[in-house]
Amino acid sequence: MYEPGELKTFNPNKEIAKEVILEVIIRHRDALKQARTGELVGVAIETLGDNQRKLNQVRALNLIISAQREMITISRPTIYFKDSRSWNKKWKKEEEKKEHPFEKEKNDYNKLIELKEFLKYCADLIIAAEKSPTIDDDFMITKTDTQGEEQNQLTENFSEMLDELENSYEKIYLLMLTNKIVSAGIDEDEDVSEKQKEEEAVRRIIES
Repeated sequence: MYEPGELKTFNPNKEIAKEVILEVIIRHRDALKQARTGELVGVAIETLGDNQRKLNQVRALNLIISAQREMITISRPTIYFKDSRSWNKKWKKEEEKKEHPFEKEKNDYNKLIELKEFLKYCADLIIAAEKSPTIDDDFMITKTDTQGEEQNQLTENFSEMLDELENSYEKIYLLMLTNKIVSAGIDEDEDVSEKQKEEEAVRRIIES
């Protein structure tokens, strides 16, 4: 039976595909933790000063964006194949295809492309903030305290982007689930009874 988040793919080379996707999801998990706490993988958090942790948190935004874009890249061929096949079956004549272009269809592939564009927008905001002389668009500012020491402070821009990236991850992962690129964690084999599935779901909730 599949463990929570275990990958289930129909790629001819299943093990390689599974390892590639799992590596990206683990990297995203680590980047998300870094964004929340400033903690780095393999580095004891007590060895990091507050300023360094704040800097690590901001740097994690790019890591999250990178991981999500890789998730999209991995998913695109499978989802495109499914949705383009459905589109071709729905609109068989060339005239129909011209009237209903694939790019305008409401399907999972086009949702994925919208998420890709959103991530590019987020990356562009980070680049713009680094180049801009003002602090209004910054994700972290440095202030001097009463003792003359510099203190890094995260801005509302950071919090808002982190929230948006958590939402975009959920949307991407949901598309991967619905298109069977990853598994929901409960075996979908027909030999498994509904009762067994229900008991397994309850067990996972209790143990989570």
